[in-house]
Amino acid sequence: MIGKVFNNRYQIQEKLGAGGTAIVYRGQDLLLNRAVTIKILREEFANNGELVRRFRHEAQAVASLSHSNIVSVYDVGYEDNMHYIVMEFVEGESLKEYIKRKGPLRLSEACNIITQILAGVQHAHEHGIIHRDIKPHNILLGVDGRAKVTDFGIAVGMSDVTMTYNSTTRIMGSVHYISPEQVQGQAATDKSDIYSCGVVFYEMLTGRVPYQGETPISIAMQHVQGELALPNQVNPQVPASISYVVTRAMRRNPETRYDSAAEMADAVRAAYQSVQESEGDQVTDATISMRNPLKRKKDGKSVIIERAKDEEDDGETSRRFTPGRIALLALAVALVGAIIWMATQLTGMLIHDDPATVPLVTGQSQAEAEAALTAAGLVAKIEYEASDTVDEGIVISQSVSDGQKVSKGREIELTVSSGAAKVEVPPLVGSSQRIAQLTLTNLGLNVEIDSEYNSEVDKDQVIMQSPEGGTQVEPGSTVKLLISLGEEPVRFNMINMVGLTQAEAQKYISDNKLNLASINRERSDEVEAGIVIGQTPGEGVSVASGDEVTLTVSEGPGPTLRSYVVNYRLPEDVDENGEAVELLHTVTITVDDIKGSREVFSQQLSGGSSVAYTADYYNRGVITLYVDGVEAFSAEVP
Repeated sequence: MIGKVFNNRYQIQEKLGAGGTAIVYRGQDLLLNRAVTIKILREEFANNGELVRRFRHEAQAVASLSHSNIVSVYDVGYEDNMHYIVMEFVEGESLKEYIKRKGPLRLSEACNIITQILAGVQHAHEHGIIHRDIKPHNILLGVDGRAKVTDFGIAVGMSDVTMTYNSTTRIMGSVHYISPEQVQGQAATDKSDIYSCGVVFYEMLTGRVPYQGETPISIAMQHVQGELALPNQVNPQVPASISYVVTRAMRRNPETRYDSAAEMADAVRAAYQSVQESEGDQVTDATISMRNPLKRKKDGKSVIIERAKDEEDDGETSRRFTPGRIALLALAVALVGAIIWMATQLTGMLIHDDPATVPLVTGQSQAEAEAALTAAGLVAKIEYEASDTVDEGIVISQSVSDGQKVSKGREIELTVSSGAAKVEVPPLVGSSQRIAQLTLTNLGLNVEIDSEYNSEVDKDQVIMQSPEGGTQVEPGSTVKLLISLGEEPVRFNMINMVGLTQAEAQKYISDNKLNLASINRERSDEVEAGIVIGQTPGEGVSVASGDEVTLTVSEGPGPTLRSYVVNYRLPEDVDENGEAVELLHTVTITVDDIKGSREVFSQQLSGGSSVAYTADYYNRGVITLYVDGVEAFSAEVP
């Protein structure tokens, strides 16, 4: 691949990396003499309609954007069964590599990078594009310090109602940075990108991602149910105001996040400015405090900083403490003291005036407990609490123990059982079966699965649920899920693909919704490179959409072209008297070799004529000459 030139212009020079569906190269624009990045869809996916659509969509999405914090797209094309995108080349490294190398970033640096990212994201949102996969791996840091957002491969338009799971339940986006609504199978919005930006900011400030786990599913579920350690708890150097910006961006309810990427960027700048001003205020406060006799540390020892005395201070103090003001202050203190003493005496009289004895009501029903307290001259104040051990409506505890003497009319707090805690069934329609089952199991609910074919709902996604989302149920209750089996498969007999080109075979597989499991390549002296020489399942086998197909493709060198000279003389024609006559005869030559049978020569010749014809064949075969349809000569050639 190195050295290949696309469109007579873009030359591949160096491999930069590879992903599951594409390979990225550094290249050179020979026309403009500048470095470019060339992204090529892997050859085995060249006829996969969905992947090609997403690959082209990436180019179309970014081509509509023009911003200094978004990697530019220069060109897109298709050549030699390869789809490619030509993009701006950024000299530098990814933000992920930078964080791995440096650990937690300086506050000023982290704030600078995130505001650049948000500027690019805001521009995309203003043009109706949701990125859906914001992560440090997709942020490039140039040597000039500029951050650029790249890889819009799974971006969607804001008007698209796009779920986050495809037919194979693969989460679209990286689990460490995915938003809760995407995990739950809901449509991604601009708020989803804001959540991911919050996670990226979190990682820059702390040097780690907020949620970790053994499997991608367990990590994804923590975005929905996990407890978030605040950035300033992980890294005490992070100011509380900055930590607040991160946690607001990462709120689970999209409606409570920032309304836009621009608003989040403004919040970052404001928080950073407050930190700067706070540091400045500390210096000012220290200067002011030098005027008061405070203890300060100096060289590890406590020293007294004497109050500076000046005429202004002495004058101010003398004006504050005049004899008249001192007398008024004394009178106020005396009045407050008298009020407090009278209140104390009155309280004592009330307490000892006909006290009531608190009855034992714990274990009684709420009605019985209220009646008992009323009879004792007391007032019941009811608080409800869920309990798995105390029946609903029974008093769990009382605020004052039985037998104690209290004043009549006093409120006694009763904690009454509201029964076992209810569980709210989450909305799961549209989620994958795996996520739905995990969610319900984590809530202590049982799951009952049924399934049916459905052409409108992707395979393995929830079509219906019972009870519906939002319903309150007892712990251990069963939730029924109806799961889609996808479109009902149509069975048909497999054709013979041997002899087709690889591209033709892949198109047949894609058009019939079969899955290409693998492509094996074998050396062949008989079949040219790129031609199918084997298949599984074979011709005539019954298959259905979704079944896997394996192809074996020749890698050449293919058959050898050889030649054979046919020399033949037609007999002379004579009449019944033996006299020479001139008649025309149809002479044909056929070749039968590894490429099949074909006619290579046909002419009208008179008797006595000679035929000298060079016939081409591949590897080996049989060359036959016919006169007027009758075999006149045949030769097996090696």
